[in-house]
Amino acid sequence: MKPVEIRKKYLDFFQSKGHSVVESDSLIPSKDPTLLFTTAGMVQFKPLYAGAPLPYSRAVTVQKCLRAGGKGSDLEKVGQTLRHHTFFEMLGNFSFGDYFKKEAILFAWEFITQILRMDTDKLWVSVFNEDEEARALWIKAGFNPDRIVKLGKEDNFWGPAGDEGACGPCSEIYFDLGPEHSCGNKNCQVGCSCERHLEFWNLVFPQFYQEKDGSRRPLARKGVDTGMGLERLSFLMDPTAENNYQTALFKPIISKIEKIASQPYEKEVYSPYHVIADHIRTLVFSISDGILPSNEGRGYVIRRILRRALRYGRKLGLEKPFLHSLAPMVNDIMSCQYPELMKSLPTVKEVIKTEEEKFTLTLNRGLEHLEEAVRERKGKEYMEGETVFKLYDTWGLPYEIIEETAQEYSLKVDQAGFEKAMLEQKRKGKQSWKGTSYKLDHAEILLDGLAQTEFFGYEKLKTQARVLALIAEEKRVDKINDGIDAILVCDKSVFYAEAGGQAADTGVIKWENGEAHVGDVQKSKNNVILHSVQILKGTLQTDSEVILEVDAVKRRETQKNHTATHLLQYVLRKRLGDHVKQAGSYVNAEKLRFDFSHSEKIPFSVLKEIESEVNELIFSDASTVVDTMPLIAAKSRKDIIANFGEKYGEEVRLVSVGDFSRELCGGTHISHIGLIGGFKILSESSVSAGIRRIEAITGQNLMRHLIEHSEQLQNLASFLKIPVESVMEKVEVLTGKVKELEKKLAQASSAGSRETKPAEDFSYAHEKTQIIIEGFKGLTPEDLMRRTDGLKSSYPQLLACLGSITEGQIHFLAVRQGIEKVDCGKLMRIVTAVAEGKGGGRPDMARGGGKNTAQLRASLKEAEKWIREQLSL
Repeated sequence: MKPVEIRKKYLDFFQSKGHSVVESDSLIPSKDPTLLFTTAGMVQFKPLYAGAPLPYSRAVTVQKCLRAGGKGSDLEKVGQTLRHHTFFEMLGNFSFGDYFKKEAILFAWEFITQILRMDTDKLWVSVFNEDEEARALWIKAGFNPDRIVKLGKEDNFWGPAGDEGACGPCSEIYFDLGPEHSCGNKNCQVGCSCERHLEFWNLVFPQFYQEKDGSRRPLARKGVDTGMGLERLSFLMDPTAENNYQTALFKPIISKIEKIASQPYEKEVYSPYHVIADHIRTLVFSISDGILPSNEGRGYVIRRILRRALRYGRKLGLEKPFLHSLAPMVNDIMSCQYPELMKSLPTVKEVIKTEEEKFTLTLNRGLEHLEEAVRERKGKEYMEGETVFKLYDTWGLPYEIIEETAQEYSLKVDQAGFEKAMLEQKRKGKQSWKGTSYKLDHAEILLDGLAQTEFFGYEKLKTQARVLALIAEEKRVDKINDGIDAILVCDKSVFYAEAGGQAADTGVIKWENGEAHVGDVQKSKNNVILHSVQILKGTLQTDSEVILEVDAVKRRETQKNHTATHLLQYVLRKRLGDHVKQAGSYVNAEKLRFDFSHSEKIPFSVLKEIESEVNELIFSDASTVVDTMPLIAAKSRKDIIANFGEKYGEEVRLVSVGDFSRELCGGTHISHIGLIGGFKILSESSVSAGIRRIEAITGQNLMRHLIEHSEQLQNLASFLKIPVESVMEKVEVLTGKVKELEKKLAQASSAGSRETKPAEDFSYAHEKTQIIIEGFKGLTPEDLMRRTDGLKSSYPQLLACLGSITEGQIHFLAVRQGIEKVDCGKLMRIVTAVAEGKGGGRPDMARGGGKNTAQLRASLKEAEKWIREQLSL
């Protein structure tokens, strides 16, 4: 039975039992900010167990999952076992206060025996050792009681997924692969970590909610949460497969790797094949979901997985970038279930290729030093922390690769020593404070114990407040005098602290006989607002009453840019596709910057259409409405865009513009989008692989921009003595004349060059091609270029190789026109080698140089010889 059939039969079976079919959630958990990735099918349903409104009481899914990094990571197990994966699909059926153990066990038994028709003599079941009810229900369903085992909490009590959530006892179903797969231990049985008993379905009975402190309370809705790995089940249902990697989910990828690897797919090299096949699936799905390789968080895990795959590729002789070439194969296999992969494939390939190319250079340089370090420690137990740090810091090798390589040679890594060296480097790298550039973490220490600041900046721009704390010269102080830079904390504030890509407010703080300028505003982890100020006059003391006032003009212009960013994202997704996801943004009073996932440069014509559509929205003058709602409720809505990389609180702000844009956003916005005034794209560029950037202006800055350009156009028209509307036509005429004059100048220069008689001349004609090989004395590289320009205008089919001795060296230039047989780049490498130099370039034009001026003639003779060989003369 093929995987595509298994998915369908599973969904159809549970739909017939009254379950709602629910789409797979993203690999970025939309319902749980405590998780790096979606690790199980139940993650998107966590709020439903906790009492959130029920859209259904029974659900069934095929959920894409990723277990790498953090709790429950299987990354290191991939390649070591035949059953673990980083990315996998989980088939799951769920009950939220509906059915419980009895029905879950009966459903599982019916699906296994009636739909899959598995050999029940090879099945085992485990139950939690305190759960007699589950054991009795299995026996009542018809399962052999002799094949039911009781296991402890480590094996048969599941959850929570993350720091908190639903949990409860579980019952697992195993398939006995036979004694030949056993570890050989006489105590080997169900629950052993060897390959014999393959657990393929876990029936979890959530009945508790575990808090972050480890305490548990009864669930508002006890229920059922099951998970069955499609990869394992596909193996069990495929009689030709010996492991998960020989099923239809992996086989085409393995075959593709085999075509480019130095060794065929055999048992001795299962590990690298399996690592690469597993990891490319993870990379394709994670990047498609907007998780891009980076140096922190989710992105760091993805970068680590990519680099691990590259290292294992070395074991198969794959030293050049190759992973990106496997991405289309993943798309071919999986897009039937996940059609979104089709749209994101170009971006995925580009991101992977760029990462490969960057890291291959590091790997080439660093692995040699790593292998040397390993060899030097042969017979030893540890690799010292200082050595590990040098490999990491000097040669750029990730700690995980050093550790994993060392383990392959039975070496342990001194992690404590490595971390000590890291801390020492950070200590040396710390910079002293200057002006208002205070370290936020240090300020938090100084302000420990202060309550969070009440923020009124959404409603007003001016308020009265009381000074709670002052920091100056790296310490808490009771007062500050004029001319001093400081951090000021009040009980209330109207100043927006920099967050979510929006610049901080600026403004003034006034008190009796005193005033301070607010140049920056930040927020601590405890939501204390830190105003970076410079005292302009007077003395400020703690407990003083002050007036805080935001610069209204700057705030309003920032709001215009921020709301325009929401409009831009809406139009980009509409015009380019749903694969467009925010990858970063920054808005201030001057302009907006929006980074987004897209693999190709946007044509100028399309950019103009995008700009026009944003302006049409602005002219509609739709209202901007801000609502506050629970995070759980917001994330259950399909029409809301959320940046799941952000950490949201339990309450979130939903910013809706008209009936078309809805985003979770903590920033400030304009009340009616007509107030934005207009929108102008300044630039579109590449930030990194698969990420584009648009910069634009609105409001007052747009007006200034238009006025400046209008004045420039008027000045140009006046200079040309023509009407403004004729400027473009006149420019085209003048451009044509300039080109004609440049052509005549090149011909004149060429004639001048010809008057300088070549010191060497091996020129001849071949059929319709003029072949010119000349050597000069005293011509500069620019002279040689002018010479070839003139030759091009004289001969439609040309091959020229010129050399000139000047300033103690030889300069070479090779060009071709109307002929394809000779590669100028290769020609240049041959010519310069004779003159003890180097060079290269494109097939149609190449340059080079030589140190040995005595070899000019010999170099050009070698050029003539090679050209004759290429043209078979």
